[in-house]
This record gives sequence, structure tokens and C-alpha cells, in this order.
Amino acid sequence: MLVSDDDMHHVLEVLSDESGAAHRAAHEYLDALTKTVLAELMGESDAKSATEREQWARAQPKFKDHLARVGQAAKADYQARQRYAAANAKLEAWRTGNANARAAERVR
Repeated sequence: MLVSDDDMHHVLEVLSDESGAAHRAAHEYLDALTKTVLAELMGESDAKSATEREQWARAQPKFKDHLARVGQAAKADYQARQRYAAANAKLEAWRTGNANARAAERVR
């Protein structure tokens, strides 16, 4: 069989793990917060034009740190999604293998 019973136990653990939802929520929250962080920093600038204020704000360590946190959250989110997709693929392979085995038994 393509997928063993031990593999299925691992698959069920992965599919029932809710940490992926927490990673996705953190990523979405930090991503949505980006405009707020940028606006707050732009408000601190003494530049006259909006373009100059935005350029100043984007160059600030606080904004760069925020973007780094967004990147880390995105990485954790995408890793969790990939782990879930791989577990789901194993589940589908297991289901297909079992269905094929049942069909082979009926043919005999």
C-alpha cells in the first residue's frame, strides 16, 4: 500500500492541528497593519509632500522591522498550508488505494 497506517496517524494529526489557522491569522493581521504603521510614520515626518513623507517612513527601522515580521508570519503561514496540503494528498492516496483494493476484491 502507498500510505501506511502509521502515515495515516501522522496525517490525521496534521489535519487536526489548528496552529496553521493561528499562523494565517497572524500573517493577515500583520499584513493589514502595514498601512497603519506606514501612516503613523508618515505623520512623524517633517517633509512637505506626501511622496517625501512616504519615502521617509519606508526608510525607517520601525517600518523595516514591521516588514520583516510580516515576512516571518507569511513564511509560517505558507509552511503550514504546505504541510496541510501534503497531508491531504497522502489522505487522498490512502483513500484511492483502499478503493482500488476493495474493487480488486470484488473482481475476484
